[in-house]
Amino acid sequence: MTQFDHFLAYAESHRLVVCGIAGILIALIAWGDYLLPKISVGFLYLIPVLVAAPALKGPQIVAWAILCGYLREAFDPLQWIAVRGLGPVPVVLNPFQWAPGATGRLLVVTTGFAMAGFFVAELNQRRRLLSEHLNEREEQMRLRQEAERQVRILIETSPLAILTLDHSGQVLLANESARELLGFEEEPLQGAVVEPYLPILSRMLHSHHSGGNIRTSVECKGHRRNGDVFLAHVWLSMYRTSGGPGLAAVVWDASENLRDREGSGLDSMMATSRVLIGAISHEIRNLASAAATAHAALNAAGEVEANEQYQVLGTLIRGLEKIASSGLRVASDREAVVADLGTVLDETRIVIEPSLREAGISVVWEVSGGLPRVQADHHSLLQVFINLARNSEQALRACARRELHIRAEVERDLVVVRFRDTGPGVAHPEELFRPFQPGAHAYGLGLYISRAILRAHGGGLRYEPESPGSCFAVELWPVENVAEG
Repeated sequence: MTQFDHFLAYAESHRLVVCGIAGILIALIAWGDYLLPKISVGFLYLIPVLVAAPALKGPQIVAWAILCGYLREAFDPLQWIAVRGLGPVPVVLNPFQWAPGATGRLLVVTTGFAMAGFFVAELNQRRRLLSEHLNEREEQMRLRQEAERQVRILIETSPLAILTLDHSGQVLLANESARELLGFEEEPLQGAVVEPYLPILSRMLHSHHSGGNIRTSVECKGHRRNGDVFLAHVWLSMYRTSGGPGLAAVVWDASENLRDREGSGLDSMMATSRVLIGAISHEIRNLASAAATAHAALNAAGEVEANEQYQVLGTLIRGLEKIASSGLRVASDREAVVADLGTVLDETRIVIEPSLREAGISVVWEVSGGLPRVQADHHSLLQVFINLARNSEQALRACARRELHIRAEVERDLVVVRFRDTGPGVAHPEELFRPFQPGAHAYGLGLYISRAILRAHGGGLRYEPESPGSCFAVELWPVENVAEG
């Protein structure tokens, strides 16, 4: 801002001071005009008008112009000569005694002073508006630069790889994570063709020519510059530019997540397999024990000990007992595991609620705060909860009232999680936990395996009759109680 701009801003906020300065200038000019009657300095009265105009309004500018025009005409040498002759002696002016043509000159001078004042006032107004506009623009530019700086910081410091491509598939922008992901640590990635490294991006860019933006996520194979292969999870969006379609992509290396997921899945499968082997071995042992008892009874009756078929039957029974004992040893050979019940319930909610909502089933969660950790495998317990929720979903599909209540609380020494629905109920509760039931969903193994998983960790699964509906109660041991036992 220039000194003149500072003065104009000062004039608007200090009108009395500016008018006082202009008044002093008028007095000084009038005094000099009075002392120099032979010299016309009336044009100087324009200065105080210009000085005061930025601080005045329209009527005030006119009044100021009239005052300066009057003084200019009153002290004009032509006025003195015409009225007093050739004598240059200053006398007291008589406002009623004017030279011929003085009124016309007064009107012209006053009009000129007023127009000059209006011009300066309007000019100042325009300058003020322009200054405000420029200040606002500078502020907007500053904010935009700050936002761009923040975006650049966000992009460069992001752990995810961020890329933008032009219509030909060349990289326009790539952050440091993108360079590291694709193996360009030492060389710039800008200008490189992305197809050899992420072919899905090039295919998406050339297979969609519509004007609408596309936003989606894909999982695909990616290649690093050194030939390594990785699993890429890509969030991408397309946009239109003057040169053609462009693409922005956020890429995440999901290889480690895949390894962890598959490893956890294998551990969960092995844990479930051990549980299932233990349950089947338990059933085999019971059958073998019953057969061994019958075999001993036949032996006691006599006359069969030498029978070859009898001997084969005994061998078969002993073999079944060995198989059952081996299976039970495998099932018992497990490490003590601890699960955070609150986290398992949160993950259950994330998994089951979308499908239940689509089926028109309302879910009510009643989870007590501060639930203790329990003795159970995290993934196996999650599968038990999902299985119970899906059973309720199947039962509620044909019901008018579709509600599922999930309640978790501490009862005495146990943590109990109940799945209570408003379905038709169970006609034969005594057959619930038998495997391979006719007409059961998924071969009738869900409840059987779920109870076996819970029993393997000292818990249990029981059915509680409801009217109407049904309720399954999952019993879990808190870690503190297990440690004390």
